[in-house]
Amino acid sequence: MPKGVPKDPEIADLFYKDDPEELFIDLHEIGHGSFGAVYFATNAHTNEVVAVKKMSYSGKQTHEKWQDILKEVKFLRQLKHPNTIEYKGCYLKEHTAWVSALSLEPYW
Repeated sequence: MPKGVPKDPEIADLFYKDDPEELFIDLHEIGHGSFGAVYFATNAHTNEVVAVKKMSYSGKQTHEKWQDILKEVKFLRQLKHPNTIEYKGCYLKEHTAWVSALSLEPYW
């Protein structure tokens, strides 16, 4: 499984190349589940408040975890409806996928 951006161009196109640790600032954990933790964060480039889900794909069942990440990213990229979250992108760093979406915080 890739530690950074995958070499397969079709898969690499699913991920942005920015360093998520530099891009997302002021992370505050808001939830944790079987796939990873979810945070409120600020995009340092746009100042947008986003939700970031960090999912590890190392350790046991690495291949299955990686396949789940690919499936989720492909699905989120297709969502285009006013009643769903706005997918912002996915970033890879050190066997962790950072999936970002526009935060629903302003709507609460």
